[in-house]
Amino acid sequence: MVVMTRLSNSSSDLNWQPWKLDDLSAPTAPAVKETAAPATPSSTSTPMSSEDDNGFFAMSDFQQPQDDLATLREQVLQQARETGFAEGKQQGYAAGYQDGLQAGTQQGLQNAVQQQQPVIAQMQQMVNEFQQTLDSLDSVIVSRLMQLALTAARQVIGQSPVCDGTALMGQIQQLIQQEPMFSGKPQLRVHPSDLEMVEQHLGPTLSLHGWRLLADNQLHPGGCKVSAEEGDLDASIATRWHELCRLAAPGEL
Repeated sequence: MVVMTRLSNSSSDLNWQPWKLDDLSAPTAPAVKETAAPATPSSTSTPMSSEDDNGFFAMSDFQQPQDDLATLREQVLQQARETGFAEGKQQGYAAGYQDGLQAGTQQGLQNAVQQQQPVIAQMQQMVNEFQQTLDSLDSVIVSRLMQLALTAARQVIGQSPVCDGTALMGQIQQLIQQEPMFSGKPQLRVHPSDLEMVEQHLGPTLSLHGWRLLADNQLHPGGCKVSAEEGDLDASIATRWHELCRLAAPGEL
């Protein structure tokens, strides 16, 4: 005999199972209803929230997130301060390095100029002296050539004292023309070898101007000397030679 029994009274889901006739001789074991054991809270777990006896949350449940937020905010501010300090330090170092480099370069240039100033002044003096030497080179060469020519002429005259007397005649005539320079009775002295020639050509002129002609062994042939109350006028060969040498080489005689 098969009887269909209803296991669930749900209106949305009906499951029917056939019922079989069991053996009446077998004892029927009481059905054991399995119930889930209630979960016991672990000692290591932290409850997310707690309620008081009235069912409201405690103030400690809101305090912990606020503390965490304040800690995080402080960490962010500290990191921002450290970052700003590092950037400011780097910028200050770069600016200070540039300023120090510029100031050091300028100071080094000033020190170098001050140290080189004596050398520059000495070099400038050498350049000026060299330029003066070049400027006076022409005159020095001319003076040396003149001195050489006078030395050669003196050597030739010393070896050959022959003179035609033309220069002596011209010199005496110039002295006579300068008569206002002499007062009294001037004396004209010549070398004994020139006495006869001068008396022959200029004797009447000397007498007319009141000059006296005398011989002087201390004079060289071709030279003369005028003595007056105001002083002497030396036109001897030795004196004129000395003056030529002095003009040709100033500072050496």
